[in-house]
Amino acid sequence: MLIERSRVEFSRLLAEARLEISQKTLKEIELETAWRWAARAVAAYELWAGGNREMYHDAVCYIGEAYEHSVFADETGETLRAVRAWVHQHVPIGVL
Repeated sequence: MLIERSRVEFSRLLAEARLEISQKTLKEIELETAWRWAARAVAAYELWAGGNREMYHDAVCYIGEAYEHSVFADETGETLRAVRAWVHQHVPIGVL
């Protein structure tokens, strides 16, 4: 079922990807992706803190993705520092 759904959605995703790369640089895409993963990490942490213990693993995975894409967004570390600072406004330091 999931594989079939993926096949159906692939055409839509491909069209979106073509449009995106025609309008944005790779660095812009990486920056947006970093922030999106960071937001997912915070959302998953909130669910975990609210009692859904299964979400901690997801939160850790999401924050790893956020940090990874932050590094790809720029070589100075500025994006990584900004993403970390934002996450730490919502999640205690050392939790993720």
